[in-house]
Amino acid sequence: MLSVILPTYNHAPYLKQRIDSILNQTYQDFELIILDDCSPDNSRDIIKEYRGNPHISHIVYNETNSGSTFKQWKKGIELAKGEYIWIAESDDYAEPTLLQKAMDSIIKYNSVLCFAQTKIVDKDNNIVMEQPPILPDRSMNINQFTKDYLLYSNPVCNASMVVFRKQAVAENAWSEIIKFRYCGDWLLWGSLGGNKNATVSEVKEYLNYFRTHSVNVSNKSEDKGLGILEGYKVSKFIVKWLHLKLDNKYSLNWYYKWQEYKVKFSYPKAINKEILCMFIKNRPMVAYYELKRLISGVIKR
Repeated sequence: MLSVILPTYNHAPYLKQRIDSILNQTYQDFELIILDDCSPDNSRDIIKEYRGNPHISHIVYNETNSGSTFKQWKKGIELAKGEYIWIAESDDYAEPTLLQKAMDSIIKYNSVLCFAQTKIVDKDNNIVMEQPPILPDRSMNINQFTKDYLLYSNPVCNASMVVFRKQAVAENAWSEIIKFRYCGDWLLWGSLGGNKNATVSEVKEYLNYFRTHSVNVSNKSEDKGLGILEGYKVSKFIVKWLHLKLDNKYSLNWYYKWQEYKVKFSYPKAINKEILCMFIKNRPMVAYYELKRLISGVIKR
């Protein structure tokens, strides 16, 4: 069985479309767990319309807002009875065949992580862009994927595109995931590495719709430098889980990622100072490259 976790907060305009897109999946061996994080809108009224549906195993209303998407994810995982998990974000929606094709891929390739391709849509369901495929083929060894794709960034842009094996998550990973404000999903995907015989697979079809809004949480988090401040912490966990041996290339890659992001997101001096202090404490070579750049100019790869 598969468990669908629907964490929702203040997404009433999209909630019916989301729930319907779950219940109308061609793959029907699932339970649905709905977690409302004290929404101030009329989300409860919409959720009540579905009470009694045989797929819904839990409806949980928080009395106060948890302040964390990842705490809601953890709560759903603890309630889940399924071997596989789909975290279906409340403002996204899916094609009816997403679960069936993901499960077919998981079975075929022995995957602990599977994702479909994603289209980004606006508030009116208009397509903004199509995300390119992530994998060159339909599957890859999970450890190779974690090392090659997740060590410095998170190409899996949306949880709603993913189905993963519950028991494959690294031991004690959830206690760390809930500490993150922004990169908890990246840490979750990274924690699935470690099983040398398992794979990650990709359904080469656009089956997921990832909604963007005028106020984009991701951009606000990137403006605060969390892609570096939290991303580097994720990378350290991956290094630990995969027992990687690091050299100066690792430091140089993080230095260039910082340079790219500071320009892309126009980091203010205070954010750059915070990042510099983090690297001085945790990876002094990255800080050395930055200080060398400030003194003598550009650092070559």
